[in-house]
Amino acid sequence: MALKRKYDIAGVWFGSSRIEDSRNDPPLSFGCNFSREQMTGIVACANAYHLFCVSTLRIEDMEALFACKKGFCIRVNNIRHVAVLFDALLENTFILPHWQSVLDKGRFLLSKDGTRYVTASSLSSALSAARNNITSANLGIRKAVSRLKI
Repeated sequence: MALKRKYDIAGVWFGSSRIEDSRNDPPLSFGCNFSREQMTGIVACANAYHLFCVSTLRIEDMEALFACKKGFCIRVNNIRHVAVLFDALLENTFILPHWQSVLDKGRFLLSKDGTRYVTASSLSSALSAARNNITSANLGIRKAVSRLKI
């Protein structure tokens, strides 16, 4: 029984230690550095395919998103299309592979109904569904991103 208590205490210590470690996590980043022209292209693509629930997306909105600005949040209109956009940015080496985690941890995306934040899991599922059901919108988003290369 004493041995069990020893391990129980160790489990608690590690649990509280992990909480302290999470405060030292590096800042959120997509690892991107878009030119003004590239950002304009991304915004045009997002507006053309109605990725977000705003009448007209502005460059400042996307700059805040890609800069991981604390407190910034935008409602997603079509999560599959948003996932395709970020996947295309990754495929063209504009952003780092952990984009789903960044969007999740930063709470930058709000569901269409505005009741919850978009998680990495829902982004992964949306991307999988989009890959299994290729639409003209998905192809258009990928083509628009491929044109951003300098």
